[in-house]
Amino acid sequence: MKALVLAELLKIRSTRTQVALVLATLAFVPWTAALTIPKKGAENVPVSLDDPRLLGVAIGNSFGAPIVLMLLLGGVAFTQEFRYGTVTSMYLVEPQRIRILVAKWVTLVLVGGVVATLTLVVSVPFSAALIGFRDGEVSLGVTFWEMVAAGFVVMPVFGVIGVAIGALVRNQITAVVAVLVWMLALEQLVISSYPEVGRWMPGATSFVLLQMGPSVDPDGELLSASAAGLLLAAYTAVAVALALRLTPKRDVL
Repeated sequence: MKALVLAELLKIRSTRTQVALVLATLAFVPWTAALTIPKKGAENVPVSLDDPRLLGVAIGNSFGAPIVLMLLLGGVAFTQEFRYGTVTSMYLVEPQRIRILVAKWVTLVLVGGVVATLTLVVSVPFSAALIGFRDGEVSLGVTFWEMVAAGFVVMPVFGVIGVAIGALVRNQITAVVAVLVWMLALEQLVISSYPEVGRWMPGATSFVLLQMGPSVDPDGELLSASAAGLLLAAYTAVAVALALRLTPKRDVL
């Protein structure tokens, strides 16, 4: 299993497209964090400059693009085997397909931890500096630490879901387009327009766990943190179970 995980890590590190995707995503981190931090004198804002939750909420919002990144990296980790025709050799090296799936999941969990760390390295100093520049309160309170802990859970979880999606869909273009349309268009529309439905979507659970509630859900219509955590765990369990059941039974081509 260790050799399989090391091989998967090598695939990610040595693929320029995936490395470029990570760097491009990190470039969006300061921008998304800045959207949450109001200007001096701004009124009717979700989180004011003197709100001790502001730093945590701003950093939580900066995880928006990395969440999509983890889904894409997870999906690509599996679908690239079919796109480049390496799936046959992969299964010849390791005939037990479940071990391949587990190795990819372990790899994406590790990558999720790295991406979460990089996101914090970029967003924390930037957000703190911008809040201080605008004479706001920089507080490392409960909201901040809850968000940090949630980041190191949510990122790997979405990577695991991404691998499961790739294993089920197998076509790389279809998987990538589906993730982008679902996360960037459908969920955003439904959560904002129909929150009674949108709060049950996977993306909404991440909004709650990453403390984005004040900025994306000013009316408090999303689920509680405990309910959101249980729902995300259920989504993950279903995705993993389907991948484990279907992958060993499907033809390679």
